[in-house]
Amino acid sequence: MIRRILQRGAILAEREQELRTQERELLEKLEDAIRRFEPKEGARDLEHLHEAREQLDGLFLLVVAGERNSGKSTFINALLGERVLPQGVTPTTDRINLVRYGDEPGEQLLAAYVLERTYPADLLREISLVDTPGTNAIIRRHEELTRDFVPRSDLVLFVTSADRPFTESERAVLQEIREWGKKIVMVLNKIDIIARQEEREEVASYVRRNAADLLGREPEVFTLSSEQALDARASSDEDLWKKSGFGAMEEYLLETLDQRERVRLKLLNPLMVGLRLAAKHKDEAFQRLKLLADDVETIQNIDRQLAHFHEEMLRDFEPRLAGLDLLLQGVERRGAAFFDEMIRIGRIRSLLDSDGIRRSFESEVIGDLHQRIEEEVGRIIDWIVERNLKVWQDIQSYIEQRQISRYKNEMIGEVRKGFDYNRQALLGSVGRLAQDVVGSYNREAEARAIANEVQGTFATTAMAEVGAIGLGAIVATLVSSVVWDITGVLLAAALAVGGFYIIPRKRRQAKRNLERRIDQLRKQLRESLTRQVHQEVADSSERINEGISPYRRFVATQQEKLDEARGELVSIESALLRLREKIDKL
Repeated sequence: MIRRILQRGAILAEREQELRTQERELLEKLEDAIRRFEPKEGARDLEHLHEAREQLDGLFLLVVAGERNSGKSTFINALLGERVLPQGVTPTTDRINLVRYGDEPGEQLLAAYVLERTYPADLLREISLVDTPGTNAIIRRHEELTRDFVPRSDLVLFVTSADRPFTESERAVLQEIREWGKKIVMVLNKIDIIARQEEREEVASYVRRNAADLLGREPEVFTLSSEQALDARASSDEDLWKKSGFGAMEEYLLETLDQRERVRLKLLNPLMVGLRLAAKHKDEAFQRLKLLADDVETIQNIDRQLAHFHEEMLRDFEPRLAGLDLLLQGVERRGAAFFDEMIRIGRIRSLLDSDGIRRSFESEVIGDLHQRIEEEVGRIIDWIVERNLKVWQDIQSYIEQRQISRYKNEMIGEVRKGFDYNRQALLGSVGRLAQDVVGSYNREAEARAIANEVQGTFATTAMAEVGAIGLGAIVATLVSSVVWDITGVLLAAALAVGGFYIIPRKRRQAKRNLERRIDQLRKQLRESLTRQVHQEVADSSERINEGISPYRRFVATQQEKLDEARGELVSIESALLRLREKIDKL
């Protein structure tokens, strides 16, 4: 569209042509870098950059800006020497008016808010004029039109009215124009409404001083009356023309702003747009990298929590086995005392009663072992369940705090593509996973599942055909099996070949068997419970890592992408700065 609006190119010297080629290439690189970077305001900035690049081939573009009723349209009419643009006390400009040279006066609508007017004025042979809507317009769209068109300008004439010079709204607009790196010339219009020269000078000094504070340098300030200048041209009144003060403005545009200066500004202004956008998106890339540093810390904190959880489980697990050890040691002590009492000559008749021995052993040695084993193992399993739930609660709490601190000023739930939404959604998915697990955590079911696993593992390891009996009953059954080889016929057979020697040996054998069996049971219980602790830690870690993997991948890929984008933007910015030095030498 801009190519159609501004097609005429100035004839540049060979050196200037070379600089323009370099600038176009750099702006194309910048446009490509921004497109791949996918910044927040990428579409709008790409449009500005594209238009600035196309401006290199157009006529010098002079944009007239200012508040409504500051006399912008009248000022342009005075420049042209004819009332080409409508003017009045109410807002007369509701769109961009592009005024360019034409053999005959005319107008055509180039876009919804761009009206091209042609007029046969010599000034327009080398300069295109743009009349913009007032920046303090009631209709917000009018002000947006002005702000959007400013980046295309090669020079901004900012018109302020003598009856309300340098207002706060003007200050805000000037600040934005300054950020684009535009050359600004101040026009203090309607000076004829102030009668005394001292007061005129005071107002001009006020505008000059405030503009210098804002822009960082003192701009050219022209005090004039556009209405008087327009009347003077119409009536050929030389005195009124001098009185209007418009001659200095015209001389500046036609002589001070000569061909070489216009070429310099023509080259410089698209470059300044590029510099602003390169700096803007370089900073955005840096800010994103800072955010990603927080995300990296989030992932590392979760990893640390999982590692700590594993270490803590293994560290705290060992003392919890002490209760099982005490139970088995008690069985071992009672068993040794039982064998000392039962396996001796005086008990031969009792030894022949295998069922009686078994009942006595179960009563005196085994006792309520199965119940106490179940209770002790149950306490360990409850601890595993609680610790497993605790790590999920810790993850949930951490993610919730992370989201609150990071996104408290953002539109959470705003469905749109882009960096912020993606990282917010992925971080949220980790939080939802933890929340779902915590919310649906069934302690009884988890404990039952672990108990069944421990029992099944233990029974398989012990090679016991135990059916559906509990873990404590399995242990009690295995302990009581040590009395099988010292009862009934086996003992009678032994006595027949030398009982006085066999009985002490049988007693020692029974003790060793019991000790060996207790050691075996202790080892099997430890291995089974330890295996389950490791399994629960692994299951939790796997599930958390599975939930965090998209987030982890996003952070890694974005870091690589942003590092590359920032490096490219820094390189382009440096090249643009070097090119600016060359252009300034023109």
